[in-house]
Amino acid sequence: PGSKLNVIGAIVMVTMLMIAEAASKHPRKRSDGSVEQTVSLQLDPALLLPSRNPRPLHNASISPWTYNTSHDESLFPPTLSEARCLLKGCLDLEGKEDQNLQSRPIWYQVMVLKRVRTEGAEHSYHYRLETRNVPVGCTCVRHMVHVQE
Repeated sequence: PGSKLNVIGAIVMVTMLMIAEAASKHPRKRSDGSVEQTVSLQLDPALLLPSRNPRPLHNASISPWTYNTSHDESLFPPTLSEARCLLKGCLDLEGKEDQNLQSRPIWYQVMVLKRVRTEGAEHSYHYRLETRNVPVGCTCVRHMVHVQE
């Protein structure tokens, strides 16, 4: 969880560098009319600054959660931590689950670099910037009531 902030910061920095580099190149158009941009990129993990660990909230929340880790070698970063709500309801003042409320994940969109094979080159790869929606925590909400007319 603490290293997620480092990774997100690095991805934001990489994205800004990619945008600056791409602005100076002539983009190629795909057959569907969209623009494809290719930029060179060098990642240096030594540039990542250590972050101080904030107070862990996942066990102090009235909607507690745990983290599951997913791993994909074709992505940078290859490891993502995803929150999973532990309860259907929320904890009351006595620490008992209250089913009148619901625990729901909080979603955050992160940028990742996806390693893809370059067309026409058997051993050549490039990275494509993509987004992933990742649950980062859980919150407590009221039940939704859908009124039918």
